[in-house]
Amino acid sequence: MVNLSLDATTRRAPALGLAAVFTATIFLSATLLFSVQPMFTKLILPLLGGSPNVWNTAMVFFQTMLLGGYIYAHVLSKYVKPTVQLAVHLGVTALGLAFLPLAVDPMLRPPETGMPTLWLIGVFAMTVGLPFFALSANAPLLQRWFANTDHKDAQDPYFLYAASNAGSLIILLAYPFLIEPVFRLGEQTFSWMIGYAMLIVALLGSGALALRRPATATETTEVVEAPVETLGARRIAFWILLAFIPSSLMLGVTSFLSANIATGPLLWILPLALYLLTFVLVFAKRPLATTARLAPLMPWVPLAALILVAVPALPASVALVGGLATTFYISLFCHARLVEARPDVSRLTVFYIVMSVGGVLGGIFNALIAPIAFNGVYEYAIVLFISIYLLRKGESYERPSRSELMRAGVFFAIAVGFLFIAPMLGMKNLFATLCSGLALFLVTGELRMTRRLRAFTLAAIILFAFFGRFGASNVLYKDRSFFSTMSVITKTGDKGTEHLFLHGDTVHGVQLREPGSLSEPQVYYARNDGFDIVINAARSLKAGPMNVSMIGLGIAGTTCFEEAGDDWTYFEIDPKVVEIARDPELFSFIENCAPDARVLVGDARQRMFDVPAASQDLVVIDAFSSNAIPAHLVTVEALGVYRSRLKDENGLVFFHTSNRFADVESVAARAAEAAGLSFRFIGRGPDTPTDGTYGFKASGVLVGTEDVLAKLDGQNDLMHRFSPSPTVRAWTDDYSSIIRAMKAKRLNDQVVGDSAAP
Repeated sequence: MVNLSLDATTRRAPALGLAAVFTATIFLSATLLFSVQPMFTKLILPLLGGSPNVWNTAMVFFQTMLLGGYIYAHVLSKYVKPTVQLAVHLGVTALGLAFLPLAVDPMLRPPETGMPTLWLIGVFAMTVGLPFFALSANAPLLQRWFANTDHKDAQDPYFLYAASNAGSLIILLAYPFLIEPVFRLGEQTFSWMIGYAMLIVALLGSGALALRRPATATETTEVVEAPVETLGARRIAFWILLAFIPSSLMLGVTSFLSANIATGPLLWILPLALYLLTFVLVFAKRPLATTARLAPLMPWVPLAALILVAVPALPASVALVGGLATTFYISLFCHARLVEARPDVSRLTVFYIVMSVGGVLGGIFNALIAPIAFNGVYEYAIVLFISIYLLRKGESYERPSRSELMRAGVFFAIAVGFLFIAPMLGMKNLFATLCSGLALFLVTGELRMTRRLRAFTLAAIILFAFFGRFGASNVLYKDRSFFSTMSVITKTGDKGTEHLFLHGDTVHGVQLREPGSLSEPQVYYARNDGFDIVINAARSLKAGPMNVSMIGLGIAGTTCFEEAGDDWTYFEIDPKVVEIARDPELFSFIENCAPDARVLVGDARQRMFDVPAASQDLVVIDAFSSNAIPAHLVTVEALGVYRSRLKDENGLVFFHTSNRFADVESVAARAAEAAGLSFRFIGRGPDTPTDGTYGFKASGVLVGTEDVLAKLDGQNDLMHRFSPSPTVRAWTDDYSSIIRAMKAKRLNDQVVGDSAAP
């Protein structure tokens, strides 16, 4: 048993050893804290169809638990004796073992209506809540214990926070590149449990060492405090603002990446890793970034980011890199100001609590308020404007006066109000944006910005008004749900008036509104293209009507492939998509082709069990949101669910795999291989032209037995045998790697042609 006595004659360990033990403990705690976030969120994803907002909701939960841990650490360190502190915290941490290894009940089902945010937070709380709470208290608590020792750096223990964030950063970067591609989720959760147990031992060692090395030789009944520094309400509010801005920007960029590339740890981690890197740089003993060094570029960086957001013609990669760079720079500036404004060690835990409050408010704004209050992703631009006006360039870095803030707040409220009130009054979005821009321009005057900066701001406003993503007069519908942002726009093309359905910035359906063309699907589902080929192939294998399960409703263009006697079931996770598809003013495919279409709302993999086993002739998977990949729909186990619904060996499964960033064809093919099935590529290969409409090169993978697929060979020149990329492994419910799929897409190393299928 460890001797916790405080005998002054006890031999003291070297000062370097004391710091090393605390640094190692806080480093281990941080690696566990930040590895559990992507790991457990990945476990949750299948419950909600791989929605990008799962991560933002997870971040709200984790930030809230972090705040709770900081408050717990504050109360424990302020009001409890050191020996009792150690005993209590070891007990709380040990209780977390009861929830390990981490797992999610596969029978859980989210609510079918409304926003599932609170339900998801409840799932997090009942599973990972206590272990995460215990871990979140370690950073401030260990620093406070260290501050009560006789170490020479005890009065400035903030360097330990840099070590904590370094551990967080390392494990976050390791997760998508080393952990996720190599280890299955079961292996990850077991290893995490072992690390958690090791942390309990490390906490015991650190606490015992702190008790042996007190600042005074005699134990007292309460913590010895330095004179308490006074903290005014305005100072605390400014700390909250400085923490709020980076938190909100980080989540805003994450939403963009997740919606337009893929939903998975890699694209969650990049913004979070940069966010944590800023803490490492500014909390180091010798900060590598200061406001004095960063201030000259401060107003121009967020303004340049606004222009990147406003101009849709820019390549996605430019917007992506620009968004990440902007988030990093502004976060670095805010956190540098936080460090420079930090209190003395007597207020250490209060400082971390206030900083955590700002982070939580950023998460609440992005994940809870914005999806309900806004019909588009406006929060990112709003926070960029806030960062311009409240983090002004200047040598003194003085904050705006109270009267300035009040007047600026009035103008800002007018600006935001116009964005939402004007459309209700029948005003065009362009007019609303111009009015909003005028109000925001007045804000710059209230805050006494320089003429050059005001001119630059005005230019950004004009860009937003005429080219921005906030909408224009051709926008018929724009809304936002837990699952995605979506819009319907109208345009006139060579064939006449068209309505386009967009998820994020990706077109997911087009309807010609000219008489005679209303029942003709376009782009992905055009006649003689991929989906048409699949339907004809499936019909050729049987006589009579077909039973089809269609995962992903979209604008319901596929309803026009139904024939008399067919029985089709559609699956759609987002109720708002169903509303759009059923509104004939937007899209009339359902009205024209299948007025009685049966649509099951919810995650398709779960709702598939509502379809009788051995009842379907064809299962189609086309459930991608923007370019995001719901990984749980293309796994070996998912393919097993689809096959269990097929009538016989003639049944087929078709994956629509068009994607700008990832080789989904190889992912689907590897799942077929693992299931002992064969596959064919359907679509235009790398060297064939597009269909001439919006540049689409629709593609998919048809899966079935080799005997059945062999009967279909030669029916159409868009059906090929192909070899999947050697870079890609089969995805399972326990394993997936977007890194490998993206690398395969970049290498373009799949072979389409005469190569033998398995």
